[in-house]
Amino acid sequence: MMFSRRQTFVLLTGDFLLLFGALWVTLGIRTGAIPTTGFFLSNLIPFIPIFIFSIIIFYIAGLYEKPTRPILQVMGERIVGAQIANVIIAAVFFFLLPLSIAPKTILAIYLVVSVTAITLWRFYALHHIFHSDKRKAILVGHGDFAREIMDEMNESKQYTIEMVEHTDTATFPNAQALSNRINEHLREGVTVVIIDTRDARAATALPAHQDTILAGVFFIDLVRFYEDMFGRAPLDRIDYTWWFDRIPNRTGIYDITKRFFDFIFSIIAGIVALFIIIPVAIILAVTGGTPFIFHERIGKNGKLFRIVKIRTMLFDDHGDSQLRSKNHITAFGSFLRKTRIDELPQLWNVLRGDLSFIGPRPELPSIASVYEKEIPYYHLRHLTVPGLSGWAQIRDYDAPRGAPNVEKTRRKLSYDLYYLVHRSVWLDMTILLKTIRTIFVFSGS
Repeated sequence: MMFSRRQTFVLLTGDFLLLFGALWVTLGIRTGAIPTTGFFLSNLIPFIPIFIFSIIIFYIAGLYEKPTRPILQVMGERIVGAQIANVIIAAVFFFLLPLSIAPKTILAIYLVVSVTAITLWRFYALHHIFHSDKRKAILVGHGDFAREIMDEMNESKQYTIEMVEHTDTATFPNAQALSNRINEHLREGVTVVIIDTRDARAATALPAHQDTILAGVFFIDLVRFYEDMFGRAPLDRIDYTWWFDRIPNRTGIYDITKRFFDFIFSIIAGIVALFIIIPVAIILAVTGGTPFIFHERIGKNGKLFRIVKIRTMLFDDHGDSQLRSKNHITAFGSFLRKTRIDELPQLWNVLRGDLSFIGPRPELPSIASVYEKEIPYYHLRHLTVPGLSGWAQIRDYDAPRGAPNVEKTRRKLSYDLYYLVHRSVWLDMTILLKTIRTIFVFSGS
């Protein structure tokens, strides 16, 4: 999950200002004098595209993600890596364009100054600005679902709310006693009440607090809070009411826009991909076996189609469990999977409209039939065009492989359903950028 919109805006603004400032300091160090306005502007103009690319790289590097403890531990490394990538892009940019400035020394100094400035800014913002801008909250509910959320909130101090108490509804004799407890917290400064509206006692206590909403107190449904917090649908707590309440009422503009970009970029990417696919196919053909494999998948509305992939195993087992036991991925195939080169031929499926660049990953018909019997709401994932990469792929790296795995697929489905009800151009761009990051760090699944 990302920061709130306000926090993201603060970070973006700070990043932009510091990149400008880093260039100004760099020019001062390079010349040994305070840069004049004309000299600064002459260098600033060609750097503006670099600054824009820098923000995109920061996004890919995860610098706008929710700052949980694991992310904070590698924050410095991510900033250094992102800025090294930005400097390389800048070097190529200045090499290709006939500009009057010679930025070799400038880029070296700029790398050190910008990394130092961005690192100090990030840690200051996370530990002082955002930490001091928290709302006090209580969680009203009972059971494992409520405890799971409470544990996650207590794990990190970097959320925008501070959890004061888990008000367990099972410990109160009636709704009035529960309501009194909520009022105690409101008098003590709590301004956010996360409440499980499916809990009968909690729901009964709600009407007594209608007026507090006008006083600036936020009441948030626990299920919706879970979606926003974890980026997935709580399968154990949803029903078709949840689905009808959240499914977007589309006008078709999003689907048309998405199909347009799929068509255009599949042509462009397909032409470029041929320079990779052809040599790889020759290598596989020379070493033995067919370079390509074709498998059936389930598309939108349950329609079957055939995807084409580059072979990464010893041979194509066609999903046969007996043959699979004798098959294994090759060393070259492992590289192809990690870099996702094996999926490049699927650009043909994107061009045809069988696939989109972004969407739930398509499943084998034989495996999908098992999941539809074992997992409620599984068929809902077929209501949209499947994709080369999806929300589940960038959020859940322990995806099921080979034989059916109901438990892992339940988790994957929770991400797929979240995508279905929240899909937008913005979310698709988020998935695309994070997929690019996954490819660059060789962690493809």
